Amino acid sequence: MKTLIFVLIILCSSAQAQEKPETVYDPQKNLTTVRSQSIQLASDKDRYHSLEFTLSCEYPGRARVVPQSISFDLVSVIKERRLNTDLYVVFLVDGREIHFSSNRSAVPNPVPGRRWVGERLAFLIPYEDFAKLVNAKTLSIKMGSTSFELNDQARDSMRTFISAVK
Repeated sequence: MKTLIFVLIILCSSAQAQEKPETVYDPQKNLTTVRSQSIQLASDKDRYHSLEFTLSCEYPGRARVVPQSISFDLVSVIKERRLNTDLYVVFLVDGREIHFSSNRSAVPNPVPGRRWVGERLAFLIPYEDFAKLVNAKTLSIKMGSTSFELNDQARDSMRTFISAVK
C-alpha cells in the first residue's frame, strides 16, 4: 500500500512539473522567452486527425515583465490533401465569438505514410485578452464548422502559463 501511494505521489508531481513553462534567457539578444509544452486539444474529430497548441511570449531583459502579447500557436493535422483556404477561426469565450488575426502556414506530410496536410496557425493575442480567455467559464475554438472545447488540462496549462509570466 505504501508503495502504491509513493508511486501516485511521484506521478502527480511529475505531471505538475511537466506543465511548468520553460523560460530561456538569450544574453546576446537580451531577451527572455517563455514557452509552454504542447497540449493536445483533440484527436480524430470530423476532418481533423489532431489539434494541439503551445503558448509563448518574449520580453526584454531577465527581470520578469508582463508581456504585451501572448503567442497562441495551433497545429492541426487534417485528414485531407488540401487546406481550406477560407478557414475562419474564432475563440468562443463564454458563448461570445472573438476573432484574432493569425498567420497560417502549411505543414507538409505531418503523418508519415498518409497523404494528409498539417497547418500551423499563430495568433498574437494581447495580454489583457488572453487573461479573459484564461478566466472564462467556457472556452472553445471554432475552426470552420468544427468546435473544440478546451479540456481541463488545456485550461490548467493556460492558467499555469499566465501565472508564470505575470
